[in-house]
Amino acid sequence: MKKKTMLLIVCTLAVALLLSGWYFLYHLDANKSCIMGENTSQKEEGMEEVNVPSTRPFVRVSLQPLGDFTQKETERLQKDLEKHLSGMVDIDMLFEVLPSKPLEDTWKNDAKSRYRADKIINSMAVSVNKQHVIIALTHKDVSVSYKGNKDWGVLGLSLIPKKVCVVSTYRLRDKRDLWKVATHEFIHTCFEYRHCPKDNPTCIMKDAKGHANFSNKERLCDVCKKEIYRRY
Repeated sequence: MKKKTMLLIVCTLAVALLLSGWYFLYHLDANKSCIMGENTSQKEEGMEEVNVPSTRPFVRVSLQPLGDFTQKETERLQKDLEKHLSGMVDIDMLFEVLPSKPLEDTWKNDAKSRYRADKIINSMAVSVNKQHVIIALTHKDVSVSYKGNKDWGVLGLSLIPKKVCVVSTYRLRDKRDLWKVATHEFIHTCFEYRHCPKDNPTCIMKDAKGHANFSNKERLCDVCKKEIYRRY
């Protein structure tokens, strides 16, 4: 009888110990899951809050049509610049088309036959800075004083360090090359960069030297690309 009683007590204790161990392990695992879930949630929240800034500089590029240069033509140029220019320079750019503005009589030369590109630039340069460049667009003939010539007709003009440039289609042989002229003047204006030092015939920064031919200029040469990247 005593043996049966002792056996019953031992079995009862064993069951109690098993139940206690199971209860302890269950709650330990639950607490562990809760802690892991809390840590994971905190980590995810932290990840959402982290905002890694871009190391690339940003420039807003405003396309300003003048006179009879249409919005449709400006939008076409915008697409061309987004396609070609964005791959040439290592900066982030936001392009925008501004409402058309009339060509002012005060911008004309003394003979009233052309518009002075420098006057157009000076009239617009007050509202821009290093993070904002304006490309003024016109179909009219534009000129500037150049190498002793008081009124030299040009395709485009930039006046470093002012952040406005002018591009004209008047002397452009192939209107499909307009994006190349705009890119050439933009690089002058945005990066305060002169002409290709190697005078590479295929470099878009080659000095035109009075010849309005951009047909073979598609990209920056390696020398200009390296120097322009160093500027920002």
